[in-house]
Amino acid sequence: MIARVVKAGVLTTVQDLGRASYRSQGVVVGGAMDGFAHRISNSLVGNSAEWATLEVTFGGLELYFEAESWIAITGHGVAVRIDDTEADCWRPLRIGAGSRLQLVYTGQGCRSYVAIRGGWQVPEVLGSYSTYLPAGWGGYEGRALRADDVLTYGPNLPPLHPSLNWSLAPAALPAYQTHPTVRVIRGPEWKFFTPESQRAFSSQSHEVLPQSNRMGYRLEARMQKLRTTELISTAVTAGTIQVLPDGNLVVLMNDAPTTGGYPRIAQVIEPDLSVMSQLVPGNQVQFSLLSPEQAEDKYIQYQEFTRKLEETLTQRLDPTTDVY
Repeated sequence: MIARVVKAGVLTTVQDLGRASYRSQGVVVGGAMDGFAHRISNSLVGNSAEWATLEVTFGGLELYFEAESWIAITGHGVAVRIDDTEADCWRPLRIGAGSRLQLVYTGQGCRSYVAIRGGWQVPEVLGSYSTYLPAGWGGYEGRALRADDVLTYGPNLPPLHPSLNWSLAPAALPAYQTHPTVRVIRGPEWKFFTPESQRAFSSQSHEVLPQSNRMGYRLEARMQKLRTTELISTAVTAGTIQVLPDGNLVVLMNDAPTTGGYPRIAQVIEPDLSVMSQLVPGNQVQFSLLSPEQAEDKYIQYQEFTRKLEETLTQRLDPTTDVY
């Protein structure tokens, strides 16, 4: 079964949960920037969390489906239309043969995810379907989608119940905002900075700058160091907040390198990376400091919530259950 790309939008790539097993060889993790939205989009159509989705940046994607299927759109920032009829995000959607799907950017948010029952089929590279654009590997020929590309999906799975008519409650979704509070713990080089900079880090809002992408979000700041000692390159990961030589911050994201030489002032906790991934230039972000123990508790709660939500969705998609 295939879907044809009518319009590719600003930037649409194939993503999954990334290739975390190769960091020791210097290979970036990559994968869906909003990991929660990716996982739940798959769950909404009965897929495994590891299967590929389409990550759509700023909307604009239009697909033509040659066969009937089920899809789900999650994330933040698009209005959904199927054959010019409005549809909802965060729910299973039946799409007929010969239908067109359009994702129209709403002006807020950044990334949306399109899952299809059976998963988008692309070759694995180092155990992952994710596209890593700087290296030109993974995903669909190692690049962003273009008009006239042909996407295949499968394998064939039993059809979902035709009466599916529910969506996730807003309370189950991340707190997507244009001015969010993002929780962090202090980084290894926190004490490198003046007390005034430490206070400003968490007491002031920081604007997202245009030089932001899948590698990292640049934020306006005026951090000042107590010492001018240069660092050797050391380990970084998604959510690591470094201070650049000009005093601005960079929040590393999925396509960041595995090591870096700028001081690490803080680390975003994993549950808030989805919120961070939906910011756009001009948005503001404020940081809230947690202790390592608090951060661990939030991580455990997040993983447990996500696991239970995925289990619940699997049960609701089971045609033998009386939930329709």
